[in-house]
Amino acid sequence: MNIIEITEKFPTELHAIKFFERIRWGKKPKCPYCNSIKIAKRGKDFRFHCNNCNKSFSVTTQTSLHNTRLPLRTWLYAIALITDAKKGMSAKQLERNIGVHYETAWKMYMKLRELMVEPIPKLKKIVEMDETYTGGKPRYSPDYCDLSPKKQAELDKKIEMLKKKGVKFSKGKAKPKQCSRNVKRGRGTTKIPIVGITQRDGNVIAQVMKKLTSNNLKKMVEKYVKKEEATIITDDYKGYKKLDNIIKHITIEHKKKVYSYKGVNTNTIESFWAIIKRGIMGQYHKVSPKYLPDYINEFVFKFNNRNQDDMFQTLVANTMRKRQLTKIPTNR
Repeated sequence: MNIIEITEKFPTELHAIKFFERIRWGKKPKCPYCNSIKIAKRGKDFRFHCNNCNKSFSVTTQTSLHNTRLPLRTWLYAIALITDAKKGMSAKQLERNIGVHYETAWKMYMKLRELMVEPIPKLKKIVEMDETYTGGKPRYSPDYCDLSPKKQAELDKKIEMLKKKGVKFSKGKAKPKQCSRNVKRGRGTTKIPIVGITQRDGNVIAQVMKKLTSNNLKKMVEKYVKKEEATIITDDYKGYKKLDNIIKHITIEHKKKVYSYKGVNTNTIESFWAIIKRGIMGQYHKVSPKYLPDYINEFVFKFNNRNQDDMFQTLVANTMRKRQLTKIPTNR
């Protein structure tokens, strides 16, 4: 659902509240405290009164949005913007779009990422598994000029002519490069590993893995893949060798520059990595290790719902889940 549709369908806060009520209760509201349907009419403060337990409540009582001070219409705008952004959007952008403070926008976004975690059926048929790395400083690259000597001479001549006519060129103050000369490539890096498993034309599962070991990779397959009905494809990393003992396993030899052979490839999971990396580089720029799993949840949710038109409504329905006792940390 886009912003124009939100504006047309929910012109007032009451329209937004009624929408949430239909998703949570259907036609008849129910007391979240005693499950009674003996409910008085909605008051001016949009709250109901239970005639059975004598308590008042609203549509957000004991849900993930319990005690929110924001209008539900604002939440609908935020959900529409976030679900529409394939590669994510920064909290700063969300702040500008819905007119709240940055702290509020950040907390809203983190709450919605928490609600994007959904149960995923075990993967089967053709399954691909791979890992990628994120974070750290970029590799050092020395300054150099790609211009040929002839081109440089021509450009220097033109600059000198323009300087005589009063045109001044200034190099400006360049910021020092935030990079390292000792960044290793591939699996020798100190960056954070993310491991993903995807079913061809199906769902993806991805998680941050503190230690990339064969046992951890094996446990992940056992947890998320229906082994008796699946064939798994990986690259030739030695950590995947133990998978031969538990599942039908095919290796594509990336070390020998072989990336696809008669449909044997890991292109699906690698395309998912591309979405994550473009999202982090282009939208978030930097993600702390502490919150990286939450950002991965967002990319997984959007990828798994990519072919559905109701991603907006799915996330709205998730806000009506029973309240979690855990709180989102405020220190970043």
